[in-house]
Amino acid sequence: MEIEKKNGISGSALKWIAALTMFIDHCTAVLVEAGWIAGFRAVSYNEYLVLRGIGRLAFPIYCFLLAEGLLHTRNVKKYLLRMGLFALISELPFDLALHRTFFTPKYQNVFFTLFFGLLALSLWQWLTQKKGFRAAWWRQALGLLLIAALAWLAELCRTDYGWQGVAVISLMYLLRELPVPRDLGMLAVLFTSSTLELAAFPDVVLFRLYNGQRGRQRKYFFYLFYPAHLLILAGIRWALWGL
Repeated sequence: MEIEKKNGISGSALKWIAALTMFIDHCTAVLVEAGWIAGFRAVSYNEYLVLRGIGRLAFPIYCFLLAEGLLHTRNVKKYLLRMGLFALISELPFDLALHRTFFTPKYQNVFFTLFFGLLALSLWQWLTQKKGFRAAWWRQALGLLLIAALAWLAELCRTDYGWQGVAVISLMYLLRELPVPRDLGMLAVLFTSSTLELAAFPDVVLFRLYNGQRGRQRKYFFYLFYPAHLLILAGIRWALWGL
């Protein structure tokens, strides 16, 4: 983990935390569950829940960093294109790892959720910042309607975290200067998905430790890590149990 300053951690450090906790979560979902199916019980159900709980830290961090990225990006269109491209690239590894099939319309990978959330906030920016901070009320109302529409679209497309994912991304951006309502709102929205999502509470501390610095960026590593590790886990599962 990189410590940028004595008073906090960098965006790069947060990415590493998110990647590690996501990896633990996916190892558990892919390998432990497959092991149970094959009759190999490496961990108990309670241990399984602990490991999946650790994985709950990842998504809010990615949402937080997405909002930060939107604030600092020089080209929103390229940001959206990159997110959409990796959503498409990741779908086959996602389906192979978590659904043991080459394609299923039942559930889509988290990059699609991030794409919808980024698109929603981009539209919000376009509508409200044309007139500066004092945007007309109807512009803000229309922006919120567009966010709600894209949250509904994410749910309709059955993306990972669905409407809750787009809602959390939106809270990270819209309430970025109000950390307490932002974090309480995040936990409340995630709770509607699953009580296990409350295991993301330590993220509240991590957000407070963020020092606003990007840190050492490995631009495409974290994008590529998502499909790559899913593909590797699918290969390990097949090698071990033929599933």
